[in-house]
Amino acid sequence: MGGQDGFSRNVLKYNETSNSLLAGVKIHPSKRWDLGLNVTYTASEGGLDPFELPADDYVAITPTTSYDFSLTNTYSNIDVDRLNADAMLKYKVTDDLWLRLWYQIADFSDNDPYLYDTTGTVQWATITAGWSF
Repeated sequence: MGGQDGFSRNVLKYNETSNSLLAGVKIHPSKRWDLGLNVTYTASEGGLDPFELPADDYVAITPTTSYDFSLTNTYSNIDVDRLNADAMLKYKVTDDLWLRLWYQIADFSDNDPYLYDTTGTVQWATITAGWSF
């Protein structure tokens, strides 16, 4: 398809993939203890196809530019992975009173940063007590 200046249109495609793996287990080793572990891993990639500026007639009548467009398609690349894990330990002191320790970690990797690197890890632990009445 030609434009009024004689250059043609090049429809670009954005390709993306995302894969996740999840696993979890919860066991009751005794009447008073509960143990749990959950793990999630996700990897995602995305990017724009390289493109050309096929405008021979336009280039012939227009001065060249000093801007290099050859890497423009890489400005929207995504290449990240994330690991989330949590562990839980619960102890029933009595039938009505329990204590729980919960630990979580999230590790994020930005494998193709453009403006800034968002790689990082966060972790936290929570201790709770419960009473049923």
